[in-house]
Amino acid sequence: MLLALVSGAAGAALIWAILFKLLLPRERVLTPEETEMSGVLAQVSDSIRDGNGIGEIIFSQAGARRATAARSEDGSAIERGAEVIVIRYDRGVAYVRRWDELTSGLP
Repeated sequence: MLLALVSGAAGAALIWAILFKLLLPRERVLTPEETEMSGVLAQVSDSIRDGNGIGEIIFSQAGARRATAARSEDGSAIERGAEVIVIRYDRGVAYVRRWDELTSGLP
């Protein structure tokens, strides 16, 4: 019984040390600015069809690679591999426009 108590306490101390001394100091709370979708530059990974078609985009945010459903803001088709920018994000769907459309009028 004494051996079980000692080994249980040692195991608990080891888990405590791992969780609170090694892992938790690296954790942090994300701010709303870090998770804001408007203005994110992304790449289409699954083409977006005409009309109300839904595709998928891949983007980098808060140091991680992420993916989400996407629709074209103006209803046009967008092929796989195109660079897009998120205009708005609503109910889990990013509404996007082609990056070259937005930059074509710039000097």
